[in-house]
Amino acid sequence: MERLLSKRILSLWVSILWFLFWNSPVRTQSLCPIIPTPSVYEPINGFLEVEGRLSVNEKGIPEPIRAYLIKRCTQELKLITVFTPVSDQLVFKKLFNVPEDYYSIRIDNGITIQYSSEESCFYALTSLFQLMEDLDGTYRFQKCFISDAPKYGWRGMHLDVSRHFFSLEEVKRFIDLMSFYKFNTFHWHLTDDQGWRIEIKKYPKLTEVGAWRDSTVIGHYSATPRTYDKSRYGGFYTQDQIREIVAYAAERYITVVPEIEMPGHARAAIAAYPSLSCTGEALPVPGLWGVFEDIFCMHESTLDFVKDVLDEVISLFPSTYIHIGGDEAPKTRWKKCKKCQAVIRENGLHDEEALQGWFVGKIDEYLSSKGRKLIGWDEILEGGLSENATVMSWRGTEGGIAAAREKHDAVMSPGSHCYFDHYQSKDRNEPLAIGGFTPLEKVYEFNPVPKELSHDEAAYILGAQANLWTEYIPDMNQLEYMAFPRTLALAQVLWCQNKPDISYFKKVLVEYQFPKLDQMNVHYSKALFYPQMNLFPAKEKVGITFSSSYGEEKLALKVTGEYGKVLESKEVGISDTLFLQRTKEKNLVTYEVSSGNTDKKFYYSFVSHSSLCLLVTMNTLPDEPYSGQGWFTLSDGISGTIPWKGSDWLGFDEEKIEISIDLEKKTTLTGFNLGFLEDPGSWIYYPEKITLLVSKNSKKWKSIEVLRTGRQSSVTMNVKARYVKILVETQEIKEGNPGSGHVPWTFMDELILNFEP
Repeated sequence: MERLLSKRILSLWVSILWFLFWNSPVRTQSLCPIIPTPSVYEPINGFLEVEGRLSVNEKGIPEPIRAYLIKRCTQELKLITVFTPVSDQLVFKKLFNVPEDYYSIRIDNGITIQYSSEESCFYALTSLFQLMEDLDGTYRFQKCFISDAPKYGWRGMHLDVSRHFFSLEEVKRFIDLMSFYKFNTFHWHLTDDQGWRIEIKKYPKLTEVGAWRDSTVIGHYSATPRTYDKSRYGGFYTQDQIREIVAYAAERYITVVPEIEMPGHARAAIAAYPSLSCTGEALPVPGLWGVFEDIFCMHESTLDFVKDVLDEVISLFPSTYIHIGGDEAPKTRWKKCKKCQAVIRENGLHDEEALQGWFVGKIDEYLSSKGRKLIGWDEILEGGLSENATVMSWRGTEGGIAAAREKHDAVMSPGSHCYFDHYQSKDRNEPLAIGGFTPLEKVYEFNPVPKELSHDEAAYILGAQANLWTEYIPDMNQLEYMAFPRTLALAQVLWCQNKPDISYFKKVLVEYQFPKLDQMNVHYSKALFYPQMNLFPAKEKVGITFSSSYGEEKLALKVTGEYGKVLESKEVGISDTLFLQRTKEKNLVTYEVSSGNTDKKFYYSFVSHSSLCLLVTMNTLPDEPYSGQGWFTLSDGISGTIPWKGSDWLGFDEEKIEISIDLEKKTTLTGFNLGFLEDPGSWIYYPEKITLLVSKNSKKWKSIEVLRTGRQSSVTMNVKARYVKILVETQEIKEGNPGSGHVPWTFMDELILNFEP
């Protein structure tokens, strides 16, 4: 009885300790160098030093970890590793009855690693290597105790190698950087319209033809006129190289999940085998980005082709999941295709959306028969979710929510927080990107479990991942620049039970992790050092403040008037508030703010005009991800940029948009200008019609049709008015264009009304 009571008391104490472990923030005021931040980090006075030789106790160390440790120490650290049964310099101990992938490290006169799994043993070594300081061949470790385990099981990074190809060694480097920050899933996007990158022996033309394109668009997709680099571009991975990457990742406890796009994004495959399309037309591998209407035809021979491809993919990748894409598949060709329409009739399907659901169901059934699981982008929900499918939610979190409520697993990857091909600062010197705005802070605030889900539903959220689409990422330097340090922010989100606040995280970045990235020659973004800009409305002017935590003290201000005449040039303090004054005439005044520090370049520009900070009533609200600062975005002095950044524009997913303005008194209007964006690949089109309505009393209105001249829509006039309405109308996207049959997106900015002086 006494022994039983002792066991119960011990069990109670273990439960209390685990509760504290899972629910406590980092329990120290000291800065921990490790990212992701461990749940427990307790520094002890003093350091342990290792010089030239590391003695490892060979008991308790898993054989794969032993091999990895030898390779890492010998090849990278030039540290001789000796294994012996009596050493206490580095000791490994297996634990039982602890959380999955739990580990602990104690460093005093030696190093003791305790672990629950091979994975957690590897994560412990990763933390140990991050703690290590290299003092000219002597390695120093802060004495401490660390206790840790991950929050989510799916901690992923994605790489698109179809738009731009990355070599075997570059993919390995990407995997190395992932493993350093404890990611465990590499989503490898191997096929798309612009290139087929995996050898399939039964269909050799997939790589002979589909892996190569004859041209590549230069600059941004939305640029007009388009120009092309006419060089032949491409590449692919042989099956032996695929096996090499899979094995390399496995050594670092990373699972490679392949993606074979279907039924859309299939132009490279169709270029190789035209019979896979509805028309049978011979089409080249496109050198242009976007969404194409020629997709896989839904007939029996296509299913046979896809199953043959998947058989070879399954033989190469041991992963549980096979990603089939499923996104952005226009149904235009299916509507006119006799074969597709026959499949719809024969299977009693309602429409073409249901036809895609039927196709996904067939693939799901086939993968299940092979012991694998299907995962696809959230469009696979639209035709009805197949029995065993897992959803990867990219168009926001709604797809993941819908899947979880249907008791299906989901991985969160919303464009709002996880698209690392978006811009990461508002600096006008940022290299070309597809658009959008996803700064470090936004990644850090991400929560993969939406508040709309109940506790039981939340259990279906496996985790999250970041996506690196490479239309505008042509090489490894640019890939690293877009990925880092945002990858470290996502590592915190996916690993930490209770991540520290962002100011703590930024200190660790600057003091410990940036030097680590420098040592690894990672070409990371320095946007963290740029002063953060904040705009706020004031009466007839815009206030601008900057803040900086990292030493920027002075800014250069230049004010330029008509014909480039410099009106003012001076130095201002980082803490000073600047004001853009509303101009009284139609001539624009440009304000430029930049840094004199060449190591931390940044550049912001603003334009003062006659309706600066004019209050606009949004009778139609913009879509939440593209809502900027609401009405203020339209009159803040910053014109929407091209290539577009989501934060610069207001985006609407509506057929009709209405905004209105009360000028507070009657005045003479002499001109109107409103900027619009066009990017067909993103389903963003210029409006069909813009109407300006003016009134003296808000009862009787005069209609003035606005000239549509591409990006800028304007009209000159001479009318008395107090009230103004602007109506913007769109039409369904016409057949033959990306997104045909859907309501287009409308993006607008900056609104300028000119008044009589």
